[in-house]
Amino acid sequence: MSPRRSQLLSLGFLSFLLAVGFCGYLLAQRAQDAILESQSGAVSEYSLDPAEPGFRAFTEPTPSALVLHTAVSRLGGAELVGVTLLTNAEARSGGTVVTIPATFTNSESTGLPLAELFATEGLDAVTAELRDALRIGFGDVVVLDASAWTTLMTADLPLQLSLRNDLVEVDADAQTSRVLLAAGAREYSLIEVARIAAHRNAGEPSLQVALRQQQIWQSWISRTAGAAERPELFSGSGFVEIIDALANAEVAYRVLPMATEAGERPEETSYSPDPIAVPTLISQIVPFPEPASIGDRPEVLLLDTSFGEVAQAPVVTAIARAGGLVAILGNSESGAERRTEVQVHDDTAAEVAEAIAEALGVDGVRSVPLDGGTAAITVVIG
Repeated sequence: MSPRRSQLLSLGFLSFLLAVGFCGYLLAQRAQDAILESQSGAVSEYSLDPAEPGFRAFTEPTPSALVLHTAVSRLGGAELVGVTLLTNAEARSGGTVVTIPATFTNSESTGLPLAELFATEGLDAVTAELRDALRIGFGDVVVLDASAWTTLMTADLPLQLSLRNDLVEVDADAQTSRVLLAAGAREYSLIEVARIAAHRNAGEPSLQVALRQQQIWQSWISRTAGAAERPELFSGSGFVEIIDALANAEVAYRVLPMATEAGERPEETSYSPDPIAVPTLISQIVPFPEPASIGDRPEVLLLDTSFGEVAQAPVVTAIARAGGLVAILGNSESGAERRTEVQVHDDTAAEVAEAIAEALGVDGVRSVPLDGGTAAITVVIG
């Protein structure tokens, strides 16, 4: 465990609140104060201390980046060969690299593999499909082809990789084949890494390609952690900021939970999202998600009557898993009754409020109409 990670974990409840990344207290802006006051009911004073009565803070989305890996197709142009989701939940869980194969298919949406969507409709269609499947938006969307890979990673190459199978190029017309890279564990050069990231053997399921890409991420981020230089490509973007954060935190490498559906040929194997495991994973690694679309997630005020005695991290995760978004964190007034309940202020958010109550083990939801409130739901813990 890195010193930075150990320090963050030791700070406990206070660090968790500060690491949320709230965008400002806005106490000097009376309009915002009035909105908060009307939402919470009767807060007359605001505190900058997360452990004090009357504390309020706005949250910012968990940093995330969607990376589309592309290669030159046999017919010319670009083809999608894999997808990676990068997230950084800071003090809660460090960072996560999630691998998604190119034949990932969301039957609840278009029902088309991502690679086919990319070929026929392009980048935006793939991004929209993944927003729908994961129920989150993405802070940054990046396309990495062979040239971008090599430019991005130049400072840290060569990379130590373990190639389990030979990479073989097949010439169907000449009915010949040749080994591009032999299997083995060694340091691979810049050009070789780009080839490993993009190549797909004949008859190979897309998940195998994606797993090779995951291994590159793991090796490269480990090398970047000890490097003084940072990648210049995409300089100033959220993508590079996440890479920098991952290089200084513990990183988990995951494959998106999926069901495998065999095709007539191995390369036609497709993968569909697990309806239970995917929302669970996403809520853990993206506790404060960007909505997939406007109004997709009702905003939630999380109000603490225990002043930090109740762990907030599991509550935030449960709210995200149920489809809500914790937009405001706060404490109750001094002397307020310690309690746990879920209130709904907007009838359109009733279903999500019920799901939150069930996740938290709360018996029922209380309807509390509010005028001018910013949040559709209030979750009180204590």
